[in-house]
Amino acid sequence: MDPVDYATARVAILGVGREGRAAWRYLRARFPALPITLFDEAVPEQAFALGLTALDRLQTGPFEEADLAGFDVLIRSPGVSPYRSFMRRAAAAGVRVTSPSNLWFEAHPDANTVCVTGTKGKSTTSALIAHLLQACGFDVRLAGNIGQPLLDCDDRGVDWWVIELSSYQLTDLEAEPRVSVILNLTPEHLDWHLGDDNYRRDKLRLAELAGRRTLVVNAADVALRAAFGGREGVTWFNGEQGYRADSRYLWDGAARLPVSAPPALPGRHNLSNIAAALTVVRAAGGEPDAALSALDSFVPLPHRLQWLGERDGLRFVNDSISSTPVATAAALETLAGEEVVLIVGGFDRGVDWSPYVPVFAASPPRAVIGLPASGPRIVATLQNAGIRPECGLHLAPNLEEGLGRARELSRAGGLILLSPGAPSFPQFRDFRDRGRQFAHLCGFEWDDPEAG
Repeated sequence: MDPVDYATARVAILGVGREGRAAWRYLRARFPALPITLFDEAVPEQAFALGLTALDRLQTGPFEEADLAGFDVLIRSPGVSPYRSFMRRAAAAGVRVTSPSNLWFEAHPDANTVCVTGTKGKSTTSALIAHLLQACGFDVRLAGNIGQPLLDCDDRGVDWWVIELSSYQLTDLEAEPRVSVILNLTPEHLDWHLGDDNYRRDKLRLAELAGRRTLVVNAADVALRAAFGGREGVTWFNGEQGYRADSRYLWDGAARLPVSAPPALPGRHNLSNIAAALTVVRAAGGEPDAALSALDSFVPLPHRLQWLGERDGLRFVNDSISSTPVATAAALETLAGEEVVLIVGGFDRGVDWSPYVPVFAASPPRAVIGLPASGPRIVATLQNAGIRPECGLHLAPNLEEGLGRARELSRAGGLILLSPGAPSFPQFRDFRDRGRQFAHLCGFEWDDPEAG
């Protein structure tokens, strides 16, 4: 695209969450005389609203009622779907639609970037890549969908940027990553993308952006093998060559590596994440031995199979990041052999849980408790498939009562797992809020680095 002259353009920001606020700060710092209109369906945080200038206009209310056609540029926050009717009308009227991520990539065309996506595991893998590259002596920034928005980052003296990208960010991204990583592909966010075809296309857009540069792909994922099996130049992990994981070990080709998965990264899926991260380190010119030595010092991210601790003879694990059934299935497989009472359910996107019934059969929980709104349908799917946990299938109206029921159904030494397999809204602000509330109800508090 031709560059935008923001100094003279009529600019609006749609959505003032973390990314929208970062875009406002970025533009305000560079174009202090630029009038900016900000739209949001909810009233933003008071501290942010009080910091707006006389050149800023804040308008709240339904996006469908906003007059967007009078702007030259509309900066779409990631949570705002370009498939919604008001977005399509704006584009048809000639409004240029871009995003905070695009602003950053336009300003950093020569940056060394590792862009990571996937239906699950992208946050852990991104954090792991950043950790291992730092262990190899590089100055690294970790940003994007995880942690700090790109536009808020200090960009001085950075060797590598590790950027987690959601499908929301990829749908209209314009970038040229040095290394692109696709971990897996299963249906998610179908309401936002208006169907599986759009989701698949948006997620795989990262491969288009990779061009002839390094593209790292998971050979163990059936959908990705089908999509890229005939493409030349793909760097595979979990394939016959390079780094791969089995149920217990890491390998480099035919050689088993002299390391085991650290306690911070339990489960086979995390072994696969490690294989992906090591593949990126090699592609970036890092020293493999230094990376392998740094695995044990990795600090796990909260809300991802997070061990909270023990209270009153019961153990608690927070897997609030789980927003798909495949993530819940991975959690059950990781905790196989434990006596688990599982809490599931959240926003109902109509995802079919039937393909994951075999995991419930192979790693049966002691009980399953379903929360609104998807909980009843999940429980019905398990019941219809003949899944009969020892202490039954149950429903609860909210997390607090669901946790209370889980305590009643657990025996001493048992484990209560929150792995919802569904998004958090509207009951919670996001998965972080859901996880923190679960931890609080269980009797635990911690300084969450992802808060805010």
